[in-house]
Amino acid sequence: MTRDPAPFVDPAESDGIIDYRSRFDLSGRRYLVLGGGQGMGRQISHALAQLGATVIVVDIDWDRAASVCAEIGSAATAEQVDATDDAEMAALAERADEIDGVVDVIGMARYGSLLDITDDDWRWEEAIVLRHAILAIRRFGSRLRDRGEGSITFVSSVFGIGSSPVHAAYGVYKAALGSLVRSAAIELGPFGVRVNAVAPGFVVTPRISAILDANALENTRIQVPLQRLTMPADVASALAFLVSDLARTITGQVVVVDGGATNKYPYDMSGF
Repeated sequence: MTRDPAPFVDPAESDGIIDYRSRFDLSGRRYLVLGGGQGMGRQISHALAQLGATVIVVDIDWDRAASVCAEIGSAATAEQVDATDDAEMAALAERADEIDGVVDVIGMARYGSLLDITDDDWRWEEAIVLRHAILAIRRFGSRLRDRGEGSITFVSSVFGIGSSPVHAAYGVYKAALGSLVRSAAIELGPFGVRVNAVAPGFVVTPRISAILDANALENTRIQVPLQRLTMPADVASALAFLVSDLARTITGQVVVVDGGATNKYPYDMSGF
């Protein structure tokens, strides 16, 4: 004897063909992008806007945020905020009012031997990798919980999953970010809030392009199984998927975006 479906399940949905395009449509939604003024943040700001959403581009640098908004047009507004400052994040939450989600791309590594990492390096990495994520959940998770839906999506790193030679502090706090994602997904899930992250490997951001020459980039590319370097737009594409209703039952996950590289070889950080 089969059981009747639970009341919140539409029996027709199990066999019906849905409109998949509508699940990727973000029209009428509103998102915050923390660190949206450059690199991956700029790309995801554009991606969300192209999918129909309005975007609040948040950056510690006003000129960067305003520049991205000028590129996007009327669908974007700028905010200058230090996302590691609780008071500033609380004020941003009040100004932003109702939102449908947060995408947090903030993060940076300082390179150096584990034995040479200073206390200042550890504190700096904790702030730039983890603290803003904690504040994003604290200040916006409660609002999304009260709404009964929404998403919070972070950028982690493969160095938070495997080893982190010559930037160990970065890896430690990215690993902590993965744990935070899983814990938040469990606590906020019953309220309809999804929490996920993407974990890029080597990404050709403007910062990376400034320190590596063409030979170094090509040496990296040929070691990647897909024979393709990951660009900021590739990370933004994964973020856009996780934000959308195509991923409506995905939560507590850290999705690797690296062309398959971490399946093949350990990252050689000798040039950093």
